[in-house]
Amino acid sequence: MLPDGSKGRTAFLFSAGAPSRPGAARDLQTAFPVFAEALEDLCARLDPYLELPLRSVLFAAGGSRTAALLDRAPFAGPAVFALQVAQYRLLGSWGVRPDVVFGQAAGRMAAAYAAGVFSPAEACHAVGTLARLLGGRGGPAPHSGGPAGVVAAYGRTLATLHPRAPRLPLVSDVTARPVAGETAEPEFWVGRGPLRFADAVGRMHREGVRTWLELGPGDRLTRLLADCLPDGPAAAYALDRDWPALRAGAGPV
Repeated sequence: MLPDGSKGRTAFLFSAGAPSRPGAARDLQTAFPVFAEALEDLCARLDPYLELPLRSVLFAAGGSRTAALLDRAPFAGPAVFALQVAQYRLLGSWGVRPDVVFGQAAGRMAAAYAAGVFSPAEACHAVGTLARLLGGRGGPAPHSGGPAGVVAAYGRTLATLHPRAPRLPLVSDVTARPVAGETAEPEFWVGRGPLRFADAVGRMHREGVRTWLELGPGDRLTRLLADCLPDGPAAAYALDRDWPALRAGAGPV
C-alpha cells in the first residue's frame, strides 16, 4: 500500500526524462543494500558495451567531464535503465508492486523488464547493444548507414532475443493500448511515432488506476499528470523525489 492508502490500481511510469543527474542513485545506494546490489549487477552486465564503467559515470562528481557523459546517448540510455530497474527491485522489496506499467521512449525497456517480457540478461543486451551502436565501444562505424543503419543493426539484435507475453499489462507509449504478442516483433521496439502519454494515462485511469509512481531520475511524468486526468491532481509519486515517504508507507520489510 502506498502512503496515502489510495484504493484503486497502481501504475508504474518508466520515464525517459532528462539524462540521469550525477549522483541520482547515491542516496538509495547508501541506504538500501537491495538497491546497491541490483545496481551493481546491472552495471556489470552493461559495462562490456561501454567505453567507461557505468558506475563511475553514475557516481561522478557533478560538473566533471565524466558526469557530462550522462548527456550522451551511449551513457544516458544505460544509466536510466539501470537506475529504473534497481528502483523497481527496491520497491518490490518494500512490497510496492504495480498493477500496470508504462514506459516512455528510453523507459520502454525497463517497463518491459518489469512486465516480464525480457530477462535481465536480454534487456541488458538490448540496451547495451543500442548504446554501442549510438557511439559506445566499437561503433557506429562510418559505413553503418547512419540512423537507418543503427535501427537495422538494433533490429537484428532484438531478433535474437526471446520475449515473452507481458505478465502485467504493459501500455504502449505509441498506441496508448496494452501490448501482447507484438513484443515478439523487432519492429515493435524500433518503430517510432508520436508519444501518446495523455491518451495512455486516460486509458489507465478509465481502467481503475488511481495511484501513479514514476521510476527514473526525476519527476517529469508525474508533473504532467494533472493536465491528463479528468479529476485533476492525482496520488502521484516520483521515487527519486519521494522515496522517504514511499519507504515510510511501505511498512517493515
